[in-house]
Amino acid sequence: MGWLGRIGIALLVLIVIAGGGYWYLLADGEVPEATSYKADIAAWRALVAGDTAALPSEIRVEVVGRDSIPFGIAQAGGGYKPYVMARTAFQLNGPAGSVVIDSGMDKEIAAAAQRGDDAFYDQAAYGRVIAAMGNASRVVVTHEHPDHIAGVARFPVPKRLAERLTLTSKQFEGLRLFAAGGVVPAELANADIRGLDAPERLAPGVVMIPASGHTPGSVMFYVKLADGREVLFLGDVAWTISNIQIPVARPRLVQDYVMKPPESRALVAEQLRALHDLYLAEGGPEMIPSHDEDHLNTLILTGLVKTQFAIEAP
Repeated sequence: MGWLGRIGIALLVLIVIAGGGYWYLLADGEVPEATSYKADIAAWRALVAGDTAALPSEIRVEVVGRDSIPFGIAQAGGGYKPYVMARTAFQLNGPAGSVVIDSGMDKEIAAAAQRGDDAFYDQAAYGRVIAAMGNASRVVVTHEHPDHIAGVARFPVPKRLAERLTLTSKQFEGLRLFAAGGVVPAELANADIRGLDAPERLAPGVVMIPASGHTPGSVMFYVKLADGREVLFLGDVAWTISNIQIPVARPRLVQDYVMKPPESRALVAEQLRALHDLYLAEGGPEMIPSHDEDHLNTLILTGLVKTQFAIEAP
């Protein structure tokens, strides 16, 4: 074989290796056909069956920040079209008061977390989240990443927050990463800190569901509204609703090398399969990923979600 032939074979080998690497790191988002993760909506409903008179009546959202990434980062094989990552917090309001889900992040942390040229941060929105947290009946987070938990770690009056705060033990451990100076305010140790081995009722119409995988302390929240509608807040189990609809996971490049600590690919894939099956089931809940701005805008247009938190007097 001549030298041109050897070069040709070498190039072919490089192409195969590169193609295999692309598939493995960026294109493979396969989830299993069956799952051991239980998305047991009947059990969630049973936990709040007695809450009829006190169910929340509305959902509100604050977008504290946003930036964009290639869609292929949010969904394996998704390509390079831009995908807007909204940094959100949600508020459930009803006769029993309000529940705030996720706390946003202050400007300092946002500057490190949102590095793109198109990054946007809304200081006024973050201020409304902090104000609402101080007056809420219950404050919770979906997991221990900065755009979800940093507002808890840096809340200006920790004693006031602690009496209305519920965290899992893993979420509480994660607070130190975002607390000022790395020191968690001692008052926050008085919060309602749960092991959460199974779904638990959190407040009227609200169930906290363990979903370890994206982070060790990841949870979801099932909500039954007064008008009968049901909603499932996914946190970051999915970054886009199409992760659930197809279903397909984030690429390994993100799960194994970008996320610190790495995401559990196997656990998240099982959750995506269970949520996909629930999504297809008749009468299933509306699902809300934390970061999918296009999907969120659709829910705002339909009236399920309202913009801007309602701030009550203390």
